[in-house]
Amino acid sequence: MPRRRLAVCTLVLAVASVGSLTAHHSLGNHDTATPVRVKGTVVQFQRINPHSFIFLEETDASGTRQRWAVEGPAGLQLARRGVAPDALKSGDIIEVCGYVPKERTIWQIASTSPDAVSLAGRLITAELLVMPDGREQSWGDYGFHRCFAPGYKDQHSH
Repeated sequence: MPRRRLAVCTLVLAVASVGSLTAHHSLGNHDTATPVRVKGTVVQFQRINPHSFIFLEETDASGTRQRWAVEGPAGLQLARRGVAPDALKSGDIIEVCGYVPKERTIWQIASTSPDAVSLAGRLITAELLVMPDGREQSWGDYGFHRCFAPGYKDQHSH
């Protein structure tokens, strides 16, 4: 009987934790009232867990460059959405819409490789990506939807 009880408890804990894996943090420290749109050149796409990152370089009309670290879904979530590992390549032009932290945050991903080039950029948590071919791709779903056209609905809409 103790083995059976242990197996049942393990199963219950495993099933109960699945929801927390898909929503492990909120945007409580982000300005979700004002979506930010950024258009630029992909420097690097890192399809890693728990979040993928796109390092994007934006150049404004005066020639000033700004590097962005675009936070997105985990690799498994991207696969479920049909986003191929090579969907974004260095040099691709994309547009991102999302939310920035209330305090300016610079994000950097470290590497153990001695040959790695360190990338850093201002953090933006993306909700929508406009892919190089112009197709809109949902990139993160926190239920705000201010980056989408009016009337957009999904499972989180009220």
